[in-house]
Amino acid sequence: MPRLTVIILYVVAAAFLSRVGVASQTQTPTAPATATQTPTSTAPTTAPTIAPATSIATAQPSEQTVAYAVERWYVISLKDIPVGWSSMQTKPIDGGFRTESQTRLRMAREKQILGMSTTAWIEEDNEGHMLRAGQSQTGGGVSVRVYWEKFENGVRERRTQGATVTERVLPAIDKDARAPVAALRAAQAAKAQGKTEFTLLILDPAQGMKPESVRWQKIDATSVMIQNKSVECERWKSTGALIAAGSEECIAANGEILRSQVPTGLGVMQSVMCDQTTAMAAIDVAKPPVEVMVASFVKADRPLVGVSAKRSITLLVKAKNSAIMPPPQEGFQRVKRNPDGSFLVTVNVDLPADPSPAIVGSDVAFLESSPMIDWNDPAVLALKKSAFVKWSGDPAAIDPITRCKLLRAAVANHITNQNLGSAFASASETARTKSGDCTEHAVLLAALLRADGIPSRVAAGLVWAEFFAGETNVFAWHLWTQAFIDGRWVDLDSTLGPSGNTFHAGHLLLAVTPLSEAASDPAWASLLSSMGNISIEVIDGAN
Repeated sequence: MPRLTVIILYVVAAAFLSRVGVASQTQTPTAPATATQTPTSTAPTTAPTIAPATSIATAQPSEQTVAYAVERWYVISLKDIPVGWSSMQTKPIDGGFRTESQTRLRMAREKQILGMSTTAWIEEDNEGHMLRAGQSQTGGGVSVRVYWEKFENGVRERRTQGATVTERVLPAIDKDARAPVAALRAAQAAKAQGKTEFTLLILDPAQGMKPESVRWQKIDATSVMIQNKSVECERWKSTGALIAAGSEECIAANGEILRSQVPTGLGVMQSVMCDQTTAMAAIDVAKPPVEVMVASFVKADRPLVGVSAKRSITLLVKAKNSAIMPPPQEGFQRVKRNPDGSFLVTVNVDLPADPSPAIVGSDVAFLESSPMIDWNDPAVLALKKSAFVKWSGDPAAIDPITRCKLLRAAVANHITNQNLGSAFASASETARTKSGDCTEHAVLLAALLRADGIPSRVAAGLVWAEFFAGETNVFAWHLWTQAFIDGRWVDLDSTLGPSGNTFHAGHLLLAVTPLSEAASDPAWASLLSSMGNISIEVIDGAN
């Protein structure tokens, strides 16, 4: 009983948010090459039989209860327009099972085509514990491959992005986390016991090695049309930390997902079971794809004039439809929640940030060298050193705020080729290529800060633009950096140029992340509820 559409949301989030502010290079998705033979028959209108277990605690997979080598195909649509396809397959291996999912999407960002592909697989033992897993993502000219393998004290990770290979050890996975087959068995057991509500801790490689607690609630019994046939099913709502509004799954008696949908600010995203031919026809290069970038812009009720010189701006932020995640009160941003659910947000660059717990300063997540923020790479370290070369005094005596400003200027000077092909490059890649846009600026600055011993993270949200992508006076999606100085988070935007302002009040912060999990970071998926779902009124600071 996996959350199919939530998996796909990770791909959408990576595709969209990894290139905030600019369009990606054109790429035409192609069908995946798999080790197993792709079936030519169509998917059944009733899914393969998986017999219900009798107990959540004791249920174990067996060859009699799981249908092997059956590939299920789905067509993915956004706002009722096909945007891609996905497939899922489970098969037995020695001592357990292997589950693999593949997703291909094709969308437009302004006038350019964005193709995004992902594959995720996991092998589990007969008790449902992960043995090894992998994930690959391609799009916008870059390929990322991750391999995980369980050992006694944790999980070994090997990540390959472009020419960069990084390895690290992750904490051990919670023993109660269930891999896909075990999760399906447990869900079937709960349903067999007549439960209409239950919670499972699920490990999905599409979301990395952090299990998610998912709550399932039965809505009703219904039927859906699958390949022109009515199929009886049950409708369930699943909610978790990533998708606060929840997703809706129509599930057959054997546990197979027939239809899955989740509301996003860009429209309802839906996956419907079909045959292979129908699924792959969803990516039709002869047809214009769904446009997602301009649709995500937010037009304020009145323009902001001279934003770069403003010290304070106050905005009224509202959700158009479903609820949005509250904007964080971090950095220069202050947030007040109104009784009607809207938020009064003030960005004041002269007002110090609220103090954060002391433990933040020593949190390894904000100091570690991660696959994206790989600060211990020689190219990153060399750039950090160069930031202080022209300082007349002893570099070791420079105060932290000044160090942050010098490092920010170094990034602004270093990225001289602002092209569209980096597609969320790591800090080391950007240090070598000197290419990128706001994503690369944010990641590289975060790396330089960590290399200098300053905790850092990446901030995501909206920034005011007088003109962008053919639109005027809009808030567009943007990434920048935050540094932890003297117990507070400080905003820094290295896209503003090497001199002058380090930040301005025309930023609306919506999420922060240490970016430990690269493009599959949960922060990206959580932002999707805000895309196309925000209205902004300027309360103070328009003129």
